[in-house]
Amino acid sequence: MSIEAALSYLSSPHLEADLREELQSLLTAAESGDEAAKAELADRFSEPLAFGTGGLRGIMGAGLRRMNNPNVRRTTMALAAVTKLHAPGKKVALVGFDTRHNSAAFGHEAARVLAAAGFQVFLGNRPLPTPFLCFAMRKLGAACGVIITASHNPKAYNGYKAYDDRGAQVLSPWDSEIEAHASALPLVPERPGDSMDQSIQSIPAEIEEAYLALGLSLRQEPAKFVNPKLLFTPFHGTGIAFVPELFRRAHIPLDICESQSVQDGDFPTAPRPNPEEIAAYAAPLADAEKLDSDAILANDPDADRIGVVTKRAGAWELMSGNDLAALTLDYLCSHKGRNGVCVSTVVTSDFMAEVARHYGLQVMWTLTGFKNIAACMDRLEEVHETYAFGAEESFGMLLSNELRDKDGVLAALVVGEMIGHYKAKGLGLFEAVDALQQRIGTFHNRLVNLEDPRPGGAQRFSEAMARIRSAGLAQLGGEKVVSWEDFQTGQWHGREGEVAPILDRPDRTDIAQEIPRSNVLKFRLESGAFAAFRPSGTEPKLKIYLQSRTDKALLDKLEAEGRHLLGL
Repeated sequence: MSIEAALSYLSSPHLEADLREELQSLLTAAESGDEAAKAELADRFSEPLAFGTGGLRGIMGAGLRRMNNPNVRRTTMALAAVTKLHAPGKKVALVGFDTRHNSAAFGHEAARVLAAAGFQVFLGNRPLPTPFLCFAMRKLGAACGVIITASHNPKAYNGYKAYDDRGAQVLSPWDSEIEAHASALPLVPERPGDSMDQSIQSIPAEIEEAYLALGLSLRQEPAKFVNPKLLFTPFHGTGIAFVPELFRRAHIPLDICESQSVQDGDFPTAPRPNPEEIAAYAAPLADAEKLDSDAILANDPDADRIGVVTKRAGAWELMSGNDLAALTLDYLCSHKGRNGVCVSTVVTSDFMAEVARHYGLQVMWTLTGFKNIAACMDRLEEVHETYAFGAEESFGMLLSNELRDKDGVLAALVVGEMIGHYKAKGLGLFEAVDALQQRIGTFHNRLVNLEDPRPGGAQRFSEAMARIRSAGLAQLGGEKVVSWEDFQTGQWHGREGEVAPILDRPDRTDIAQEIPRSNVLKFRLESGAFAAFRPSGTEPKLKIYLQSRTDKALLDKLEAEGRHLLGL
């Protein structure tokens, strides 16, 4: 069947010559009996590339299940149609791209499609950070946006993020309607004419200045401060466009990891350019040792995440996103102050929420993903409440209400200044976290990433979730389960058989709403510990999120039991 599908795909008169050549070569090998080529064809044509959580992501190449120009055209045509339904009064669209192979080409293709659909299109004139592009969408009053990026995936991947008229990644009903519109379009749509380039403009320079000004306005300017020795790495990505300039204007010295400052889609010094993985920091760690740096600040390639590596007891260690978010919120609240509501996700540690409550801030909960935090920000505006801060454990936080996606660029400046503040007090960041926990309470956390690449892996994880859901767990890690939440049904279960809806504002039941449904299970224990299980919706992967309020030994127990429950 895959050979017939490939032949049908090749018959399109609108297929690009390079994709046609690549696919024809693979087809010839498959027809000659090459089993590897047959398997590759089967993968490429098993199904169309799914429009997942806000967009597309996949390996680049020819075929239905690959990132390529036909899929970019098809999805952008669908986005344009849905935008006209939901934002009929707006005529502006924005497109940006990162440093990956084909990102500029995909970005230009999306821009041409939007221009052909009648939008006034603004296109980034170089690889630009995702948070800046989201900021620009709101400043320009965009009806929709497209950002070509695969975030921190390896070099073979690229992706497509779709944004709505709020400048946030699309949610329901946009996402399902885009997918439905795309499914009705030709698999290889006709290319818009090159004449569309004449109606595409660059993002105005004053938008970049406004973004830099926003970053500088977030400085806390603490009384106690000495310039820290900081090293920055953009992991070959877009952060280099703004982070060094922000620090220059803030008069905070910043060294750059030269080998990783080169914008290169091969990611030669970090094959997995993920700030959550210490292996990606080999090059900056070598530089940091030579420079005697206090800390390494890192952005992923599209610069929406912020990672920090610093020393604990003389050894370099990667800070968790949970600890960094809680410490940053404390820093903001203890200097210029914050008012309003903090937004957290249901798998993020309670550490940040406890800091928020310590300063009299309320807490709002939502599902994983900044598109959900963005929706919470809009709800707060609707009820005339103030957004104070938002973060999730996966190295994402947002310090400003001026955009609707996580921002590792502006966070880098604030975190860098925070390091200088604690340096003046004789503390490193880990010591600062310890001091904060002495005031707030103990929080240890761990993320366990599980993969099952064997055939049927996703199904096995689905079956394991069903087993846990129906097991009636009374104990975990040697402690009693005092409550558990099933986000698939939207129900909270108490120890005495109580059942209630899971609310986003449990402390404000007068205005609370139920949290959207998702295949997530979360178990809370007597000591305040928790274990949460969340499988991927599209890949054979599952994450276990663990919290201990006592010691790290409990994390070991919870991880071991979690693996056993999953059959691993």
